[in-house]
Amino acid sequence: MIDPQSGSVVLQILTHPVVAAALLSVGIIGLLAEIKAGMHGLGVLFGTLALGLFFGASIMVGFAGWGTMLMLGLGLTALGIEVFVLPGHGVTGILGSALVVAAMIAALLGPTPTTGDILQAAATIATSFLVIGVVAYSWIRHLPTSGRFAGLLHLSSADSAAGYIAAPPRNDLVGQEGVALTDLRPSGTIDVAGEKIDVVTEGGYLAAGTRVKVVRTESYRQIVRPVD
Repeated sequence: MIDPQSGSVVLQILTHPVVAAALLSVGIIGLLAEIKAGMHGLGVLFGTLALGLFFGASIMVGFAGWGTMLMLGLGLTALGIEVFVLPGHGVTGILGSALVVAAMIAALLGPTPTTGDILQAAATIATSFLVIGVVAYSWIRHLPTSGRFAGLLHLSSADSAAGYIAAPPRNDLVGQEGVALTDLRPSGTIDVAGEKIDVVTEGGYLAAGTRVKVVRTESYRQIVRPVD
């Protein structure tokens, strides 16, 4: 095992808490940048390189072992399952995220961590996640103006003036009479010639069994009043 205090200068730099936090931030932000902006593989390249330097340096100084890499691999696999196989399932995503974070922490602590090492690792992870959170929030906030992902969001309105309707009008029901199948409070269901129709009264309560008449139709709403 190489002691980072006496080992090569490069390893000492790469395992420094500030540099480690920067590598984690660049690694994850690079992957997010590839998704957000489509960098023709550059985001994946820089992200993978940064994460590779982080975990590679940890392995070389003896902070991370095969157990840490196995944990990282399982976490990435679980995240891949969440994204590509079981989207929206949630459990694999949470498990994968927990394993990846645990691998990062393990790579910072080493085999025999002290209280200071634990606090330093927590500060490094917190700093990295703060940077990632700020960048991710900024990108999500500007997502509606993104040319690459504009198709994911519905930004136009479906106004009735443009010819959009919620449901076809039932002008054929106007003037017809029926019987309330449920209490109208003021909405409910009536029977008109064997057809069940969802209706709304003009404002009053009508008990089930009341005979009503359709007086007008407003898109999907049929307005009724009691028959005198």
